[in-house]
Amino acid sequence: MTLILSNYILYSQHPQPTDPTIYCPLVWDLRESPASSARHVSNLQRSLSSRELSQPASFPSVSSLTITCNLFPDTWSIQAENAIYVTVHDVLHAIYTSLYMPLKREEWDSLSRRQHDLVQSAFERRCRNAINPEECAAAGKMRIDYLAHHIIFGGLSASLEDENTCILSLRRLPA
Repeated sequence: MTLILSNYILYSQHPQPTDPTIYCPLVWDLRESPASSARHVSNLQRSLSSRELSQPASFPSVSSLTITCNLFPDTWSIQAENAIYVTVHDVLHAIYTSLYMPLKREEWDSLSRRQHDLVQSAFERRCRNAINPEECAAAGKMRIDYLAHHIIFGGLSASLEDENTCILSLRRLPA
């Protein structure tokens, strides 16, 4: 059965009426916690409310949702889980938590020289902008750095091939 995703997290091929550069109603820079920075395009001045975040992420509701992304290595998989039903918050939290896992040595070693440079640059930029740059640097490179400039949430699409699976779209950071 194909999942119908919540409008908050649904990718669309059509731009939002209020901003033609945005295709998903949810505006979220993945470098920031979704609890404080995920906003609806209709009101960018406020974060999503707890009521909005507690809505089911899909219909029918499911207790587990797998999230994939074509920018991730095959070994990366994100699981959003909730014994009752997966919420919008569960999805955003699972994505954020997954991207703030340390980049493994074998993942780093598998990158090309150009990818090394992009990841290193993203890592340095993230630490430079961190509240505590020294703590950020000491924690090392994270999966978020692997994404380089693709750090804006672009929405989710239900997989037509795999049950209870969504495909994460990411957008580049505006220039």
